[in-house]
Amino acid sequence: MNKPRYFYKDSYHHLYNRGVNKNKIYFEKEDYFFFLRRIKKYKELYSIDILCYCLMPNHFHLFVKQLTNEKTIGDFISALINSYTKSLNKKHNRSGVLFEGRTKNKIIKKESYFKWVCKYILKNPIEAKLVKNIADWEFSSARDYFGLREGTLVNKHEVLSHFDSIESFKSFIEEKNKEVVYNF
Repeated sequence: MNKPRYFYKDSYHHLYNRGVNKNKIYFEKEDYFFFLRRIKKYKELYSIDILCYCLMPNHFHLFVKQLTNEKTIGDFISALINSYTKSLNKKHNRSGVLFEGRTKNKIIKKESYFKWVCKYILKNPIEAKLVKNIADWEFSSARDYFGLREGTLVNKHEVLSHFDSIESFKSFIEEKNKEVVYNF
């Protein structure tokens, strides 16, 4: 039996999933952009705020906030995954599942973990040794927070309201420690 999901207005969630057998889920640069366009479409349809995101070659992370009780994050992620998989399969002449099972969901209840989730997600490309600087990874909301892109996908105000300033946010994200603990 599947574990029940808890989605309610103003709840924060870290959502993540990876390719089956740890395979790639983006086969070319345009696939990343297509996935981001799907996120934008479904976040609006399902009343979800995107707070941070990072798309890696074989997985993704989304830090989100549910804005209503009528439509849930579960509906959002289901529509996103199904739409992306169907389109990608058609585009690349493939069939079958793309993602490794159900999307994982960590409910974020504590202020300290709110901050750590942002850090964990945005530092993913550095930990994977894809880039040396956080803002160098094109498929992450780090570029929005670091002033290198004026995107409309993320709600920066929501995240920055948990920090004293944009500078304190940047300093926290760039700290060199590895103490990201999941005890939500």
